[in-house]
Amino acid sequence: MNTRVVRNLRLIMIALLAAGLAAYVRRVPWTPVLATLSHASATLLVLALCFHWLALTGKAGIWWTFLEPLGGPRFTTVARGTLMGATLNSLFVGSSGEAGRVLLMSRLTGIPSASVLATVVLERAVDLCGFLSLLACAALLFPTPRAAGLGACAVLSIVAACALARRLRGGRTMERVSGSSPSHSLAARGRQYVLHVFASTRDIATTRRVSIAVALTLLDWCSELVSYSLVARAADFPIGVPGSLLALLAVNVGFLVRVTPGNVGVFELVYATVAHSLGLPYDRALAVALMLHLVQDVPTALLGLSFGVRFFAHESHPAAHARRVASRTQLAMPFPSSAVPDPEPVRGTIS
Repeated sequence: MNTRVVRNLRLIMIALLAAGLAAYVRRVPWTPVLATLSHASATLLVLALCFHWLALTGKAGIWWTFLEPLGGPRFTTVARGTLMGATLNSLFVGSSGEAGRVLLMSRLTGIPSASVLATVVLERAVDLCGFLSLLACAALLFPTPRAAGLGACAVLSIVAACALARRLRGGRTMERVSGSSPSHSLAARGRQYVLHVFASTRDIATTRRVSIAVALTLLDWCSELVSYSLVARAADFPIGVPGSLLALLAVNVGFLVRVTPGNVGVFELVYATVAHSLGLPYDRALAVALMLHLVQDVPTALLGLSFGVRFFAHESHPAAHARRVASRTQLAMPFPSSAVPDPEPVRGTIS
């Protein structure tokens, strides 16, 4: 793409983000917000940030669990990649962080991007299971969402059945693909890429790894719940743990796709609406929601940007370059019999 076009698109994106931020700032009731911030407990806010980072560590543990059979990097590198993903999600719309960390990890390790994408798909699926599990727990605390909790249990059963069915059918699918003739057309290469993602998902998702990931995602969601509760308590906002749970579930309903950078505006609106439905003042709830954003996202974004400069300036390991070349050749050939590459060349080489 032309350098001038890229620069113009970047300027347009920055201008749109600045305009949206200015419009949001003008609509915030700053008087109750500043009053709430001035009386908040700094100790509890720091503790809330620590639990938020613990939740991110849980996410990194899930991703590392699925990257490990691919010969992925050390846990510290995966943790930095997870932090970069969270930073991109807080700065851009949609799921920019998911695409960014796939490209970043593939560049650093040389693992085919289709295999890295499969690990992210598995992580998001496990994350969804954790969300549905909390939704089922909320049905026990509130009488109204009981039907939603039962529906969540039903969805979990369907997901488990589909995963079992896909695993049983995986061998026959691979046989059909491996027998197909090679093609260099864009559609055929796209089809091979998607099949590579599905095959990698099937091979990576063993019972042991999924069990570890489920335990870590419960740690992730529980840490976020504690963080929400601590911020509310720091502001003397009497929403309680059950109310924080309901707010956490409500603001994460659209966690797969973010309509604004970091869900700014949408997050505050949903949190304040949930708190107001529980009989709490709307303005103070809006102030607590804004405080949540300031406590969780701003330090995380600053830390992620500082690590991101090192990440993108990092020269990939020579073995990573060799694996990238091999992966490009692999996608141009008939689909391999095993979707998981040899883990020996890169294991533990990137810090």
